[in-house]
Amino acid sequence: MAASSKRTSSKRIIEVLGAIVREPNAATAIHLSKSLDIPLPTIYRQLEALTEEKFIAASPSGTFVPGSSLRSLMLNCLTYEPQVTLRRVILKKLSIEMDETISLSVPTGEMLTYYDRFESHWPIQNNVRIGDRLPLTSSASGKLYLSTFERSAAIEIFKSTPATGHAKNKISTQKGFSTELDLIQSRGYAFDNEEWFDGMIGASVPIYNLNRGLCSCLSTHSLTSRKNMKELETKIPVMQETAKKLAKILFA
Repeated sequence: MAASSKRTSSKRIIEVLGAIVREPNAATAIHLSKSLDIPLPTIYRQLEALTEEKFIAASPSGTFVPGSSLRSLMLNCLTYEPQVTLRRVILKKLSIEMDETISLSVPTGEMLTYYDRFESHWPIQNNVRIGDRLPLTSSASGKLYLSTFERSAAIEIFKSTPATGHAKNKISTQKGFSTELDLIQSRGYAFDNEEWFDGMIGASVPIYNLNRGLCSCLSTHSLTSRKNMKELETKIPVMQETAKKLAKILFA
């Protein structure tokens, strides 16, 4: 009987964790209790255990969101994705078509982390590696990610981001950054117009999960000596089509 009870408890805690990952905006203790048909005292115990191990974290709104331990686990799991070979084939095809390096990054809390890249043949490359973090307020993918936040939260991140580098087009005001996020929301993709490094431009499109939430960013960068912004913009449709293909294999 004890063994059966233990299995039931294990299954329930997995159900709780799954529900939080699927719908963090609604993941309050009461909602989880009702939706999973688990007694509220049991939910509280499981939430406490998951929080203690940093698999989840409490947000100021009273909901629970994926925590640092879970995000780290998920990021490490991407290396062993069953469709990793197909994913690499798709990235290679896009890299050849665009004649540039192609990157994939994933949200890990309030940051973005590179988890895959396919390098182009060019001898001069942007020196970033898998596992590196992207600057949220100056990279195309970072701005695309922040455009999905509540505006007040995005502006708080902008305000708290240390001013590093001296790129000539770096956005320096809250109003300018808010306007940029409006533009990204309206068109559905983002550019880096020499905001990260002088002489480098970039573009990023979203990869959506089954709930239409941004789960990853597909991006590219180019030197202004190779491409200009207009040329990069002509590549957005093929990047968006590639993002749809990647979403299908990620959530097959």
